[in-house]
Amino acid sequence: MSTAAIVSRAFEVFRREVAVPPPLTLRGGNTVDAYALPPPFDSAVDEPTDAYFEGFAFWGLAYLDARSWRHYLPRLIEYALRRQDDPAMVAEALIRSLRPPDRYPPRLATLTADQEDVVRSFLELVALGGAIPHLQTDAQQALEEWWLPNARSRPTADETAALRAAPVAHRLVAGDVYRVSIPETFVGSGARSIRQESRRVQTWGGYLCGDAHTVVAVNVTPLDARSLVESVRARTALFRDIVSSRPIVVAGSPRAEQLDGLTHGDSPAEPQTLAIIFAEAGNELVTLSVRSWPRGDLDQEAQRILASFEIVA
Repeated sequence: MSTAAIVSRAFEVFRREVAVPPPLTLRGGNTVDAYALPPPFDSAVDEPTDAYFEGFAFWGLAYLDARSWRHYLPRLIEYALRRQDDPAMVAEALIRSLRPPDRYPPRLATLTADQEDVVRSFLELVALGGAIPHLQTDAQQALEEWWLPNARSRPTADETAALRAAPVAHRLVAGDVYRVSIPETFVGSGARSIRQESRRVQTWGGYLCGDAHTVVAVNVTPLDARSLVESVRARTALFRDIVSSRPIVVAGSPRAEQLDGLTHGDSPAEPQTLAIIFAEAGNELVTLSVRSWPRGDLDQEAQRILASFEIVA
C-alpha cells in the first residue's frame, strides 16, 4: 500500500475511535508521567496538531488506555509518515507502542482484524527503509514480534488462559514487626528507612496471574505521628469513590481496619483495585496495601496476600 492509501485506510478503520474524545489525552498521559492526576479532555487545548504531538506524545503515549490509544493511532500514523525528520521522537513513541509485551489491560490485543491489517501495512512500509529510515529496524522487530503470522512474542488465547490459570507460588516475607506472603515472581525493593517521613517501607512488584502488574507495599510508622484513625481518614483520598473502613482481625494486632475499592489508574477508563490493611503493633502502625486490577483471579490472589498478613512484634 502507498503512504496515502495507508493513511486513508487508517482513518477509515479507526473512524469510530477518532470520532469520540479519548478518556485519557496525550497531554493527560504526559501529566501522569509527572506523577499528577490527568486533566480532562479539552477540545481546544487537545487539538491534535503537530505541536501537540511533539509536546506530549513521547512521554504520554505509554500511559494511554486501549480506547485512547486507538483514538490517536491514525493521526500518529499520518504524522509519522509525513514527518520523516521526527523532531520530537513521535514516530519512535508510536512504533514502541506497537511492540510487545502487551500491557494489562491489553492494547495490542484489542484491535479488529481490519485495524491490525492497517497497522501491519504501516510497519511493513517503515520496515522497507524509505518511509522513516531511522526506525526501519524497530519496525522490522515489531513485525516479527507481534504482527506477522506465527509472531514469536504474541501469545495465543490458549497460552494466555494457561498462564492465568497456573498456580501462584508464594514465599513468606518477614519484616521487623510483620509477616506477609508474597508471590514468588515479585521482586522486592528491600527494607528502606525514610527518616524525613518517619517510616520504614518495603515494596514488591511483579506480574500476578501471568499478565497483570501488581504492587504490594508495607509501611511502618509511629502511632504518635499519626493514629490508625487518622491514617484511615488520610488514605480514603486514594479511592475513586467514597469508601468506609471496617474492623478486621489481624493475628498479633490488638486493632486493625481495612479499606478497599477502586482507585485512580493512569486513565479514567482503567481504574485499579486497592486494598489497605491498617494494623497496630505496639507503638507503631503497620499498613499493608495491594494494588492490582479488577479481575476475579486477581481478586482471589490479592485476598490471599491480605489474609496472610500478621503482626509479630
